[in-house]
Amino acid sequence: MEEGTKGGQPPQQALEPVLQEEVPFRDHTITAVKLADGRYAVVLRWVCEALNLDPSGQVQRIQRTATIAGELLRVRVQPRARAEKPRRGGGAQIMPVLTLRGFSPWILGINPGEVEEDPGNPAQAEHIREMIRAYQQEAIDVLYSHFMQRAESHSHPALPLPSSSSVASIIPVQPSAPPPNATHAELATYHAAMALWHRWQADHHAEEWRGEIDTWRGSVEARLESEKELLSLIPEVLERLGPEKLSTEHQTTIRGMVKRLSDLTGTPYQTIYWELAQAFQAPRYEELLESQYPAVFEWFRKRIEAAKQRKGRA
Repeated sequence: MEEGTKGGQPPQQALEPVLQEEVPFRDHTITAVKLADGRYAVVLRWVCEALNLDPSGQVQRIQRTATIAGELLRVRVQPRARAEKPRRGGGAQIMPVLTLRGFSPWILGINPGEVEEDPGNPAQAEHIREMIRAYQQEAIDVLYSHFMQRAESHSHPALPLPSSSSVASIIPVQPSAPPPNATHAELATYHAAMALWHRWQADHHAEEWRGEIDTWRGSVEARLESEKELLSLIPEVLERLGPEKLSTEHQTTIRGMVKRLSDLTGTPYQTIYWELAQAFQAPRYEELLESQYPAVFEWFRKRIEAAKQRKGRA
């Protein structure tokens, strides 16, 4: 079965890209393709591998998201250089890709805080969180900058490309209109660059939003310098932050108590999590408030003690 065709849905017709490139990003590369209609897309599988995500699960998640489901395509992709050997004997593989228009809302929807801890390798989870944040903050700009520079290099081949270390700092500019006597090739390059610039502008709202948040944080820090302004700011800060959720330490303790209760009673983990959420009227246990932790701890203590007593009488 080809990648991205699971779930009982009829597969889309596979597209043939006109270009496939490895775009340098942090300590690896992002595989991106250019389609015949001028759109650019990212190969989903290798991004998921870099972020320790399940590719099939992410494909299904995108298909359930109406705003970006149409940006998920199937493209014939060449195997990566120096990567694993392609399956089924070599050559191109049909793989799901996500256009840059859909990539931004998809990656912003991934919560770094939901990365599971690995007791045997605690640094790995933090590395994955850092990579998710890097993708959310930098990847779109890096991809657009890469292809903008490539388009510019075709129009002005004598101009040198910037080094890969400076790609992330490049800000795309609106391409200059070609002269009246421009060739068809020059016009095609101009319109492709113009479409890419417009797409960058459309997706850049996420970066602007982050800038507004940083500005707000800076204003808060300045206002906190005086006690009077601090007191006047407290209601605003509390309203923005909302109730404090369970700390990471307390979430870890709860997972340990779930395991203990499951070992004593044979009850599946998911059933215990569901009963806990029902008892405290929360959609899931991570949404419990820090103020509820003493009651949650007591809830587990009573059940564990009762289970130990039943086991002792058995």
